[in-house]
Formats: sequence, structure tokens, C-alpha cells
Amino acid sequence: MRKLAALLAACLLLAGAAAGAQAATPVETKWNVRSAGFSILLPPKWYAVPRTATAVQQTIAALKKQKKTALATEYGFYLTTAGKSQLKAFIFQAFLDISPSTDPIPPQVSVQVNKGTNAYTTADLAAAGNTFASAIVSGNKGAKVTVPKRITLPEGPAELITGSVPAGTGISRGIELYLLTHKGKLYVLDFEIDASVLSQATVLRSIAENVRWL
Repeated sequence: MRKLAALLAACLLLAGAAAGAQAATPVETKWNVRSAGFSILLPPKWYAVPRTATAVQQTIAALKKQKKTALATEYGFYLTTAGKSQLKAFIFQAFLDISPSTDPIPPQVSVQVNKGTNAYTTADLAAAGNTFASAIVSGNKGAKVTVPKRITLPEGPAELITGSVPAGTGISRGIELYLLTHKGKLYVLDFEIDASVLSQATVLRSIAENVRWL
């Protein structure tokens, strides 16, 4: 029960998280997050997020010098109270630069790593999936979520959850979660995108399939 209680707190944070943005070259880029034991492959035009406010400020300053104002503006979110909270909550984040579009929900991925009182194993995935699915709809009027589904990614079994949460008049935040276990930890790949295009966003699954353990 302690494990699920801690997990519920973690997934509630994920369910309420907003979109994010470190500048990378516009080519497929592999990011090694050695501190968390994984690597992730980002498609072209996806930008990884620095994990400190100072690094975000440096990135914004560099982008402004390059006259990449739109991209610099996207990073500005991480200097807000909500943004700084996300810098602490997630071990990795990245987003797709969709400028000049003004879509308020750009495609993005956030990775969270959870440690339980006891080591997480594949046997915990079903319960974890149900907990995250419940958290998506809890307190979010109009939210929808699918029944968690067991799938197999290249790095092992995973629980897949999709859903949507209203994010304003006429728009909803689409959510696609992948839960995996590795060395006793629960890894959550949280993808978000405009719900109207979630079913077409095959790139999200592709990114999940290219996560590797280090």
C-alpha cells in the first residue's frame, strides 16, 4: 500500500503537468541520461529541456542571440513557478518545436523515475497502470482514459494508457503513458499532445520504442 500511495502522488503530478521545452540541432539526437540509467532518441526538431532554471536562462539567452525568439519564448515557461516545479519533478523532458503554430499543447515527452519502498517488478505494472489511469480522471471533469493495456517494447513489458483531459474551451490535452520497470524502479514516459491528433501521432510510440537501458 505504501508503494501505491507514493505512486499515486507521482502520477497525480504527471496528470497535471504542462508542456515543456534545451536546444538541440534539428537532427535525430540520442540523449544519454546516465543518472537515471536510460537513453532516448529524439526525432528532428525535438528539443531537450535543461534541468535547472539557470541552464534554462542560458539557453534562452543563446537563442535570443541567434534570433530564435519563438523557441526562446517556449523555454520561458520553465522560469515560472509551475515550470520550475517540473524541472524538479522530471528527470528528462523534450518537446517538438511547432512554431509558427500557436497550438497551446505542443507534442512533448516527460520522463519520471519512481522508487518504491520495495523494488518494482513487472508484476507491479498492472496495479501501477490502474493507479495512473485513475489519477488522470480524478478531479478532472470531462477527462477520459482507456483501460491500461499490456504491450511489449524493445526493452521489455510495458503498460500503455491513453486519455484526454479538457484544457480550455474546445481543446483537450491528449495523454499517452508508457510504464516500464528497470532495476527496481518504475519509469513513466508521459507524452502529451493536442487530443485531436493523438491517434495520428505515431511518433510518440516510436520514441517510446527507442528508449534503451544503459
